[in-house]
Amino acid sequence: MSDQIELLLKSLRLPTFIQHYQRLLGEASEQHWSHLDYLRALCEYELSDRYQRRVRNWTREAQLPEGKTFASLQFEDLVKKDRLPVKQLMQNREWWHRSENVILIGASGVGKSHIAASLGHQLIEHNVRCKMFPAVALVQELQKQKKSLS
Repeated sequence: MSDQIELLLKSLRLPTFIQHYQRLLGEASEQHWSHLDYLRALCEYELSDRYQRRVRNWTREAQLPEGKTFASLQFEDLVKKDRLPVKQLMQNREWWHRSENVILIGASGVGKSHIAASLGHQLIEHNVRCKMFPAVALVQELQKQKKSLS
């Protein structure tokens, strides 16, 4: 019977159900869960796993460095006048709903890449795909695409 269930779950593309349904069935039996409680728990595992896989895949696609998030950004190290705009970008997400760009300009070593990566991580966590390009790489890619159109 479990082989048939696993085949059905695989066909439905529910890999996390396959991982957890037997263990949760035992837990549900011990704790006298209803069928809906058992199904809810399986769905929560599946959604959580899908979210984690999506974030991991999109982060890799976006070529974002690991660990460069707002949690690890030292705001004290930023120039005082730059702290408020960065916090506003962090908290107000309207700019990405309007498809606005963010351009970070400044001297080397002032935190531009860290801020850009942090924004990228935040976008991905909120179900928005993004891509991080150094300016030189972006210009080269645009030039390459222009040549291919000629």
